[in-house]
Amino acid sequence: MAGDGVTGLIVPAARDQSTVLAHGTKHEPLGVGGVIPLHLKEAVVHGHPLLEIVQRLAYRLHGWDLDKILVLIALYNAGAPVYRFLKQQLVRLTTAEIIIPEYDPLAREVLQWMSANIMAKRTTQALVSSGSEAQTSMDNYPIPYGRRGAPTNNLDTDDFQCMPPIGKKIFWVGLRPYLLSRAPRGYTGSTGANFLMSGDKSNQPLNSLRIVTLGWSLGPLQDFVKKCHDYSVEARVNGGTITVHFASGSGGGMDAYGNWHTVTKSVRKLDTVDMEEHVKMDLIRDAEDYYKAETKKFYAECGIPYRRGFLFHGPPGTGKSSFSAALAGHLNCDIYMINLSGGDITDGRLHSLFLSLPKKCVVVIEDIDSAGIGREQELSEVEDVRDLARAGSPSFIPARARGRGKKGAARPNMVTLSGLLNAIDGNASQEGRLLIMTSNNPDALDEALTRPGRVDKRVHFGYLNEASARSIFMRLIGRHAVASGSVTPEEAASLSSIFARKLPSNTFTPAQVQNFLQYCRRDADKAIGEVAAWAEKEVSAPSPSKDYQSKEDDETKRYVEAQEKLVDTRVRLNGIVNALNGEKEEEPSSQTTTENATERKTDN
Repeated sequence: MAGDGVTGLIVPAARDQSTVLAHGTKHEPLGVGGVIPLHLKEAVVHGHPLLEIVQRLAYRLHGWDLDKILVLIALYNAGAPVYRFLKQQLVRLTTAEIIIPEYDPLAREVLQWMSANIMAKRTTQALVSSGSEAQTSMDNYPIPYGRRGAPTNNLDTDDFQCMPPIGKKIFWVGLRPYLLSRAPRGYTGSTGANFLMSGDKSNQPLNSLRIVTLGWSLGPLQDFVKKCHDYSVEARVNGGTITVHFASGSGGGMDAYGNWHTVTKSVRKLDTVDMEEHVKMDLIRDAEDYYKAETKKFYAECGIPYRRGFLFHGPPGTGKSSFSAALAGHLNCDIYMINLSGGDITDGRLHSLFLSLPKKCVVVIEDIDSAGIGREQELSEVEDVRDLARAGSPSFIPARARGRGKKGAARPNMVTLSGLLNAIDGNASQEGRLLIMTSNNPDALDEALTRPGRVDKRVHFGYLNEASARSIFMRLIGRHAVASGSVTPEEAASLSSIFARKLPSNTFTPAQVQNFLQYCRRDADKAIGEVAAWAEKEVSAPSPSKDYQSKEDDETKRYVEAQEKLVDTRVRLNGIVNALNGEKEEEPSSQTTTENATERKTDN
């Protein structure tokens, strides 16, 4: 036996008959050496340097030849790709699988079911999260479940949650086995969607769930996903929770499509929203009728896009956002909140947000009048107004025009009117959603945004009347007094009437009265005894909503005056330009007349 000076392998002398290929790999003739080519054994040593050291020690100490071990390892390396290929084909022929992207609500429902029924009962490996709103490691979906998966609304709970770990998990549903595979989070581009693949040769997209079961049909997997969905709906109804999604324009750290922050909150009941009862019932009936199967069929038969839009307008604190959340809880669907005035959502991002909406949900665009969205052709006029105001204070420019200028705009608005309209009801917009826009000043909205078809119903949320005052008194004080036995229901109703008569009608918002009743700490006598003095003090004090409206009116007035000055300036400039153009036209004609006269004199 002779030693190989390059790799240290103990090889036979027949190695001299080998040839070297163009890429440097040593290749032996077919009639020379054993079954395993020499270059495969050398590749084993190159890939595992420790084997060469072990081989040298064994040969020098005991004269052992470990060439057979190298042959076995080389044979395994050569056969591994074939084994993986055959395994993949066997799995493909004997199993069915589905892949759920993490941004899809189904992924959250599957993890929720797994946490409650598998991980919390029979498992030896899990990803553990603590807190009342435990977060998963692959997204921002909070799932408030206790140690055994029971829903909990206790914000002070110290329960923890067991989630499926990153990797693979085998579990059984009845007599059928399932394999759940969770791919780790990867880079999410600015477009939202993520098509990167994991590195475990499973061809599974990053940020996704992969569920596999035996069989040749997707039926069992569809039944399992439906089981998870039904469990999520039942848990949400029994637990009294609702999932609230908040839009974000920045792309880092959020879920892979649409960029939604997600939290779970307790459902607010509709009877806790103090407003005119007939208006409330009309909205509830309208929303319930919209989500009936026959309504959807009617829309399809008539060729009408299956969308519904409400515009809630009124002073701040009158319950527009509160009723929107309560309505979503009543309809048993998630609510998606979008704030366009932040300046971090572009047209493209807004379009992606609407594309990621599920088929049934409530979308709320808050304070849409404060987003400063107007027609694009008006931007040049705003620029001219800014130029006129540069010598003085620019505060006269209305809030809806701020952020559109060249410099000095802290948070420029990135959403245009055409971009908003395309996202709401463009050809690629999602159907099945209930859109609610809230506004403090609906007159500032463009008519194209509020036309029928985009806004199907306008509802005014005003100040408290006498009936609403009785309702809020009963909710915050009367119910507790009756439950504690201090008063009878008839007495509580009488006290609420006394309170309502002492409170000026159509003067205060529900938020103001609720704040006062919370200060009374369920003391009916204190509330009735102090409400008159409190109302007088509040009426004499400047109202934030009125101040806000007066400032908006002043700004609008200054804006109109600036536009008028701009028009006058343009008229004067046009007159000067026209006059100058007229003088220039007269000069060549007079010069030509002089030249002609000179020519005639010369001829004479």
